[in-house]
Amino acid sequence: MLLLLVAVGPVRATPLDSALLGSAPLDSAPLDSAPLDSAPLDSALDLVTGNDFAPFTGEDLPEGGLLTEIVRRAFGEVGLRYEVRFMPWRRGYDGVLAGKFLGTFPYVRTPDREMEMLFSDPLLEVRQLVYLSAHSGMVFHTPQDFRGRTVCAPVGYALPAELAELAAAGLLARESPADLPACVRMVASGRVDAFVIDEFTGRSAVAKAMVGDEIRVAPLPYARAGQHLILSRSLPEAAAILAAFNAGLRKLKDGGAFEEILRRHLSAAP
Repeated sequence: MLLLLVAVGPVRATPLDSALLGSAPLDSAPLDSAPLDSAPLDSALDLVTGNDFAPFTGEDLPEGGLLTEIVRRAFGEVGLRYEVRFMPWRRGYDGVLAGKFLGTFPYVRTPDREMEMLFSDPLLEVRQLVYLSAHSGMVFHTPQDFRGRTVCAPVGYALPAELAELAAAGLLARESPADLPACVRMVASGRVDAFVIDEFTGRSAVAKAMVGDEIRVAPLPYARAGQHLILSRSLPEAAAILAAFNAGLRKLKDGGAFEEILRRHLSAAP
């Protein structure tokens, strides 16, 4: 998370200099990967993701959400089938580390996560926005504007790297409720100053909570970030599975199905 920062995921992100959905990956260096036939690709383990991350993932969304459908379809393009389970983000991430699940999505790159996980090619690249309380006088131009403020990021969500550094230095307070709807309510009430998340999830969460008059969006986006499928580095076949997945994702994009999935899910989003 973005993720996850999944995001959903928030996040190690690149400065934003263009709009909305970009097709270029955040980094061009290939993943360490084994040839497709060098490791077994069949596994009894399930994939796992979380709820309250519309339009990307959620048990209550069509096909389990936009990115759930993309992950399933990309694996299907290379003849692989995995079940997807929904559970709290932190439990799912820890379950992947412990070998209980094959992988999880969508997550953004952070230094801590990269020590534990291998990352797929980006599933999607999105703008991250700063959602501010209408009761706060905070403005956003640079990450330094968060100094002395309180930001909300649910359990299992990562703060953008710059904000994580401020929090570690005691220059920023963080509230970590159980889920994103709780963050939305806390910002709407003025209990915290802001949260940072992609524009689609943020818009959906604010609309669902019916607190649009209590939350404002900073005019300047925070950054652009990629969302990824991640597998534990300790899984022997992780590199081969990700190589196969990346090949399936490319086929999905090259064949036009990827754009159709985007249009269908995003047209139904708030």
